[in-house]
Amino acid sequence: MPEPARVFEHGTLAVGEQGLSPRHFDALVRYNDRHGCTLFKVGHQRLHFGSFVGVLQVGTLTIEILPKAEKGSSADKRKWQRALLQMLRQSGMVEVEAGPEANLRLRRSPLIDIYLDSFLSEVECLTHAGLTKKYRLTEGNLYKLKGRILFRQQISHNLLHRERMFTAHQTYDADNVFNRILKCALEIVERLAVSTSIPARASALGLSFEQVSDVRVTPGMFERLRFDRSTQRYRKAVQLARLIILNYAPDLCGGPENILAILFDMNRLFERFILVHLRRAQSQMGDPKMQVKAQASARFWASKTIRPDILINLKRGSRQERLILDTKWKIPGGDYPSDEDLKQMYAYNLHFGAHHSLLVYPRADAAQSELHNAYAESAALPSGHRHTCATHFVDLFDAEGKLSSDIGRRLLQRILSETEQ
Repeated sequence: MPEPARVFEHGTLAVGEQGLSPRHFDALVRYNDRHGCTLFKVGHQRLHFGSFVGVLQVGTLTIEILPKAEKGSSADKRKWQRALLQMLRQSGMVEVEAGPEANLRLRRSPLIDIYLDSFLSEVECLTHAGLTKKYRLTEGNLYKLKGRILFRQQISHNLLHRERMFTAHQTYDADNVFNRILKCALEIVERLAVSTSIPARASALGLSFEQVSDVRVTPGMFERLRFDRSTQRYRKAVQLARLIILNYAPDLCGGPENILAILFDMNRLFERFILVHLRRAQSQMGDPKMQVKAQASARFWASKTIRPDILINLKRGSRQERLILDTKWKIPGGDYPSDEDLKQMYAYNLHFGAHHSLLVYPRADAAQSELHNAYAESAALPSGHRHTCATHFVDLFDAEGKLSSDIGRRLLQRILSETEQ
């Protein structure tokens, strides 16, 4: 397999660079068109990536789009690859193994191998424990009575064959929606042009699903899934299968350049990552007077709503404090928030009755300074009404270059200091 192409978010990749051929480029352009041109922008023989990170598998070429919150062009791509996998796992957006938990061979693999290996490992665990079985209604023309006779079908099919009976009966087997989804994902993995061990493992696992029906899996099928005690163990495998099935596109008109895109909006991922760390710190702190809410929505204008990333309610004695957090995966120019960010926090403060708000950015430089300022008084507000907006830069990595485990505690300390001012 060729070495994967690696680019950072908001970077570019031109034809001829890192193995991107004209055929790869054309297939990716068609794929992007089918998805509303939202995954990247297309220039002259060049792809311009935005805020989506993850991996694109096109034919035999793997393109890894990595996050980056550093100044300069000398960022360590391996470090950000590990950071992406750990952020996905810690945020709960997708269960993948990376970093010290994974073996050395896997840590050196492209992102696509890590995603697919995680899926195959989950399916292997399910097959070893035995695929879950459920009852399903089966109709058939049998030579013996089983279940109940369907008289309309009996008359139409067996008027001259009275030795047969058209019946409806219950069958208890592994042919159910959970196993059908896994079988569909395994067949896709088997067709991908990735390292040879991955399709071989998928093919071997497919033997356990021979009695499972082939179906066309749609997004609605995942939305209707209901996990119970017997299928709870399927949750991780189904989550990864959903990524594979819904993001796969066979190249029907351009040759063998099939595409699998496993991409995540870095803004959404950072928001979820901060929320999880904040809730974990609040739980460890054990303060029942603090409540952390994610995306509290309120009606804003007509049918439109306004929704901050995180809303925190804090009780101090008889006084109730409310603070708004909004995460921004970007590096503010001159360490100063943009006018749009400040206006957004101003609206949040007024609409949700908060006196304090905090803009949370990733730290890109040790010299970045945090700000705390009050908004100017407004004629529309009561005299003396004071509300503020501050900035906070999250140190993502510890001294060893790994994702810090102290993010939530330090952010919580900043929140408490804001409400004391």
